[in-house]
Amino acid sequence: MKIKFSIFLVLLTGFCFAQSNQFIYEYKFKIDSLNRDKFDSENMVLQTTPKGSKFYSQAKQVYDSTMTATFKNAKATQQAHFDFTGLKQAKVNTEVVKTYPDYKRTLKKDIGSNQLLINIDKKLDWKISKEKSKVLGYEVQKATTTLHGRKWKVWFAPEIPLQDGPHELYGLPGLIVKAEDTKGDHQFTLIGTKKVIADSDNLLSKKNREIGVDEQKFRKLWADYKKDPVKDMRQTLGSDSVKASITFDGKTYSQEDMMREIEKERKEELIKNNNFLELDLYQ
Repeated sequence: MKIKFSIFLVLLTGFCFAQSNQFIYEYKFKIDSLNRDKFDSENMVLQTTPKGSKFYSQAKQVYDSTMTATFKNAKATQQAHFDFTGLKQAKVNTEVVKTYPDYKRTLKKDIGSNQLLINIDKKLDWKISKEKSKVLGYEVQKATTTLHGRKWKVWFAPEIPLQDGPHELYGLPGLIVKAEDTKGDHQFTLIGTKKVIADSDNLLSKKNREIGVDEQKFRKLWADYKKDPVKDMRQTLGSDSVKASITFDGKTYSQEDMMREIEKERKEELIKNNNFLELDLYQ
């Protein structure tokens, strides 16, 4: 009986967890169209499973998991002060989930504290060139398409039999290992790969706080956010009787200090961050 029960557990684990490939991309981008000499960069992960893939920031994954664990512990212990000194904030908060084999895409974006899901069903129209090259030791071939108002040139590797790639790019006979928009503002380049064990359902699932919207609704929410970038925080904190403080990089902020600092940062970001990857979503 013990042996049969052990076999059952092994089989059950096999259904829940499966081998997953992680493709690590360096993402270089010019977010400020008025300062085109400056590049920012962040390492991104395309994690593939038998059921689909997720594209996300490595830094955001660490940041989110640390925040979640800290606040969960604080709730249990009634803690009212949080120290996040040394915790690196992500530069990229957008995530993309694709399901296999239909390659339906869900774009996950934040506006303020609102976590939004945008289902994208526009097909990509590829033009495959005969031009070839090498990227990270792979023989690659060039292709071009248009996505969210940007023209893209990409290189795909037929020897990696995945019709996937960074961000929303997909649909070529091989993994897209390099992609760049024709203005040179956004670039993805494969820099490494590794195998991990992952829970496909959890990786691709919708979270409780995430709200589904269409592209038109997203544009409306973005327009409202630009008028008042801390409205959501005022509403949340106004209904919460708990007063908390927080420490970042050795400096402690009261709840009122945090509000002022976040409002200042968000207004500065609205001025500088204007060269979005998904151009047509922000028009």
